[in-house]
Amino acid sequence: MRTPRPRPGAPTPAPFADRPAGIGDPAPEPPEPIRRLLAHTVPSGAPTPTSVELRAHGLIRVHRWWCRFESRQILVPPTAFRWDARVRGPAGIRIDGFDRLGPDGGAMHWRLFGVLPFVGASGADVTRSAAGRLAGEFVLLPAFAAHRDVHWEPVDDTRARARVAVAGHPHEVTVTVTPSGALASVSLPRWGNPDGGPFREHRFTATCEGEVSRGGFLLPSGIRAGWDDAEPFIRYDFDTAEFHRVAPKPSSGPPATESPTGPVSTGPFGPGHRPGRNSRVEE
Repeated sequence: MRTPRPRPGAPTPAPFADRPAGIGDPAPEPPEPIRRLLAHTVPSGAPTPTSVELRAHGLIRVHRWWCRFESRQILVPPTAFRWDARVRGPAGIRIDGFDRLGPDGGAMHWRLFGVLPFVGASGADVTRSAAGRLAGEFVLLPAFAAHRDVHWEPVDDTRARARVAVAGHPHEVTVTVTPSGALASVSLPRWGNPDGGPFREHRFTATCEGEVSRGGFLLPSGIRAGWDDAEPFIRYDFDTAEFHRVAPKPSSGPPATESPTGPVSTGPFGPGHRPGRNSRVEE
């Protein structure tokens, strides 16, 4: 499978530069589980990044099939992300596209073979669901846990709850940390309609598996995620991570016909995607 390439004009993360205003401002000390997480995952004396570019591969459930995908994601919490992917479906079908959140809201654009329109959506519900996704994924930029805009409260010896606003929507994110300081899981009420009904809050959980050093930081080696009232619909492993202190601006343009580099709300096919129960892996 060919590695996704960014389309012409897509954002390219900038190299480390001077720390942006506010990043170094003091924040209240987080609860003990988060202090343990930061001590374990963030190298001592490391510069404070504001964004991360992640490349991954894995499986995503599309209706009744498990399909292979490769992706490139840029996370800039708490304001923006863009996730581009190439998905290999049944019978040689290829689906290219992206989900994103930016200053103009959330959107998704997916095309068959990179040409034929397949799924496109935007609007208030997509934006709110995308905001929930970014709120849950800020832990993939570990140092952001100490940011002054993240307000923590303790739950118990292994869990803490973060309050963070994304795209004008407040979120409560429960983070579970192992005794050694590794990230174990992230869970939050998230806007969506996985049951096919009206949009409302459903609990969404990502479970972490193992650890791997990427860009000098420790990240989960694999993640399984999905709505709590259904089986996980996506599982993936990280290939690379590049951390940056000048945030790239995720593009708001249309997808390219040559493999753009991808999920907004529940996965590549949006907040209403409801995977089938009889699923199989497509080679």
